[in-house]
Amino acid sequence: MTPDAPQRPYLLREVFGGAHWIVHAGATWRMMPHDLPPWRVVYEQARRRIDRGCFARTVEDLRVVLR
Repeated sequence: MTPDAPQRPYLLREVFGGAHWIVHAGATWRMMPHDLPPWRVVYEQARRRIDRGCFARTVEDLRVVLR
């Protein structure tokens, strides 16, 4: 990447914190608290990860470790 490339407006840690909140609370995307990144940002990042199979691989790795 070049130095003048656009930077992320939200840290990935905050975005994943938002995804964690959704899973933990069992709430809808639009109910996310306002101290987290906007729900759309979290949703789009989670959707990309789901489409690439990242979460499925993580769950499988955890399953292997725990057995």
